[in-house]
Amino acid sequence: MSGMSLFPTISPPAIRPSKTSPPTFDSNSDTRRTARELEATFLSMLLKEMRQTLDSEDGGGLFPGDTGDVQGGLFDLFMSQHLAAAGGFGLADAIARNLRTPPHADHRLPPAGGTVADKTGR
Repeated sequence: MSGMSLFPTISPPAIRPSKTSPPTFDSNSDTRRTARELEATFLSMLLKEMRQTLDSEDGGGLFPGDTGDVQGGLFDLFMSQHLAAAGGFGLADAIARNLRTPPHADHRLPPAGGTVADKTGR
């Protein structure tokens, strides 16, 4: 067994150019979907923090007996996805709107190694 390795070498498949047309990118729908996913993630974290404030020491809480927080985590995940798909609270709309609009010319960065002069030229 001196020449054999215990761990087989796995190499990625060769990437070959596609003979079909390149995939299209629908920036509006992709931006909207990404913004909705971000809102769902935020809502999930918010629900988790809210749920953990419930009194679980007295046998109460949303899911009593769930010591591993599995049921609570699934509740947070599915509830947040449902809330975001139903319109959420407007975070996805604001994110998508800001990602679609070009930045204003007023928000330029200063040149490398220098500062932006004020209106008087100083």
